[in-house]
Amino acid sequence: MAFEIQKQQYGELTEYVIQETATSNRFVVVPELGGIVRQLSLRKGVTLFSLLKTPATPNALAEDTQSASELLFPFASRIPDGKYKFLGKHYQLALNNGDNAIHGLVRKNRFQLVEQVMAADHAYIKLSYEIREPEGYPFSVDFTVKYKLSADGIFSLTYEAKNIGAEPCPTMFGWHPYFQIGNEMVDAWKINIPSDTIVVFDNRMSPIETAPFPIEGPMPLFKKALDNAFIVNIDGDKAVTQLISENQHVTLQIEQETGEGKFNHLVVYTPPARDCVGIEPLTANVNSFNNGEGLTTLPAGSSVSGTINIKLI
Repeated sequence: MAFEIQKQQYGELTEYVIQETATSNRFVVVPELGGIVRQLSLRKGVTLFSLLKTPATPNALAEDTQSASELLFPFASRIPDGKYKFLGKHYQLALNNGDNAIHGLVRKNRFQLVEQVMAADHAYIKLSYEIREPEGYPFSVDFTVKYKLSADGIFSLTYEAKNIGAEPCPTMFGWHPYFQIGNEMVDAWKINIPSDTIVVFDNRMSPIETAPFPIEGPMPLFKKALDNAFIVNIDGDKAVTQLISENQHVTLQIEQETGEGKFNHLVVYTPPARDCVGIEPLTANVNSFNNGEGLTTLPAGSSVSGTINIKLI
């Protein structure tokens, strides 16, 4: 099967379209806007489903405050007051969400294209961003993300972070997509969350404890509002969240790599418009820079990586 990679203008932005010509499976990446995936479309049967909800125009995408499809590194979610302690030292991050620091230091920044490959059974694009001791994070990390589309209809995101500084540094990664299935509303769907443990938040949306999450199997989303973090069940080397549309006979599967230093946490969020669901694989718990839950302490010269796979069944 043939794959193609095209570079094109999107308003004042430049984007790359990676497509399998036979199926029209495709994704679109905007390097200069945090390396985000603006569009992802996968086919099941005769239907090509558009799976990501992102702002509809270049300007709206650039001004988006909801972090649609953004890469969250070296931390995800909120750090109250932007304060954290690491290896006995106190740090102060810039506040960018009221009295919180939120969603890391790479979002909205210009990524560099470092590799693009077309093969018989796949195509991928790799982007990079250099963190060089920004405010509140006096560490140097080379961050890369690889987006791949395979002939078996699987889209994958693989991140890697390498500490090129002289001291250990704290790292956490998350992806922040909003998923849709056709034009259906959330109330028509069910979700299968691979967890039996929910994170309990305080009034600043910071973890204080965990509690049982006793729901087994698909949970109807009809009139249900979620903005919750979960500790995923580790069974083998992956955990799978399913977003199910019975009316359209299709299930969206978000598979996250689990295990040491991998995606062992998850956030699920239903926005007020109820036209999409945020399903956010995380390598650590919310506020891990303070609570240490899942946080990776990356030694000088070392790397950490992980993969998320998306497919339709």
